[in-house]
Amino acid sequence: MLWRIFFLKRINLNQRRKKKKKTAKKRKVAKVEEVDDDGDSKTRVSSSTKAKGKKAKKSKTSTTAKKEKQEPGAAVELLFQGVDSACGPREAAKALLKVAKDLGFNLPDDPIAATEKCGIMLMGSKTDQSLFDFPKALKSLADEMQCPEKVPGAKVKPKRPAPEAKVEANQKLVCCFWELGNYEFKETKDKMRGISFHKICRAIAALEFEVINGAKIAKGKGKVAGIGKKSGEMIDEYLETGKMELLERYKKGDFSKK
Repeated sequence: MLWRIFFLKRINLNQRRKKKKKTAKKRKVAKVEEVDDDGDSKTRVSSSTKAKGKKAKKSKTSTTAKKEKQEPGAAVELLFQGVDSACGPREAAKALLKVAKDLGFNLPDDPIAATEKCGIMLMGSKTDQSLFDFPKALKSLADEMQCPEKVPGAKVKPKRPAPEAKVEANQKLVCCFWELGNYEFKETKDKMRGISFHKICRAIAALEFEVINGAKIAKGKGKVAGIGKKSGEMIDEYLETGKMELLERYKKGDFSKK
């Protein structure tokens, strides 16, 4: 009885080994020697390896295409055609300022401040040969001025839109506080202020009446949760003048705390 059990186990083991060998053979790259009608020998590669080769070629072409797209554009270089990269700092700053104005960058109103900003970006983009890298300086200036999408060929992640206000008349206020919050997150790196501005934004968006007075919704019986004294003053400032002084400063690249 025992020898029968041993014999059956041996058969099962042999069958398993044969199956493993078959699967191993299938996985290997099959190369078969064939003979042409002329008598010349040629190597035929299995269809599976051909498919793998095609996939590898596709991946290589896709990666090269991605690299080409990611490289800073020839379109940007054309903007500075005729400008010598070995020119003086003043001439380089004027050239960069002209291109930035043509592209509609959010530059400071003061021309001296705008030129100085361009000069700083140029000095930071100098090559090892002490030449000005104008495309790099333009990109840096666009990032500084919060308008990277205005650089030709630039790929920018779409900005998260501001919440939609229940009352259409409040939408501009909602957008202002949302933009302030974004500046705090990205530029000043003050996350707490960014969170509070976005909280104010959502509170205004949820209101079912038009905001006509910031002080009334900041305190007293009509107080709205999330809106305090300071934010009420900012709302009144916008309702009276059509803009917020803090937001205007941020748009010009001035992130100093006054």
